Amino acid sequence: MTEQPQPLPVLPCPNCGENILRKGFYNSCTETQSLREDNFASVLKDCLYIDHTEDGYEMIDHECDIDAYCRSCDKLLPWPLYEIRGLDGVFLAGIDKAIATLIEEAQGKLPDA
Repeated sequence: MTEQPQPLPVLPCPNCGENILRKGFYNSCTETQSLREDNFASVLKDCLYIDHTEDGYEMIDHECDIDAYCRSCDKLLPWPLYEIRGLDGVFLAGIDKAIATLIEEAQGKLPDA
């Protein structure tokens, strides 16, 4: 027996009304990477040239900004990234309550509230 796909819950963007769980949201991150540069020299037409190749990229640090933006309208969402991602793993039986709590908290943050 195959499991039937269920519709996504609705968490509307307060700016444009799109469901950010369906349309998506984004944030930016800052990363520090390390890589190896292999340097080599060559002579061409009486000139010395030094070049390099790069490989072995390794992430040293990764930090996500807490601001989240709606993919539909590119406007800042009232919820920090960790609050939206906090919905991850919530049972669908309790998702409406969790989303209602986020919306209520956001109403206190909006200028029109």
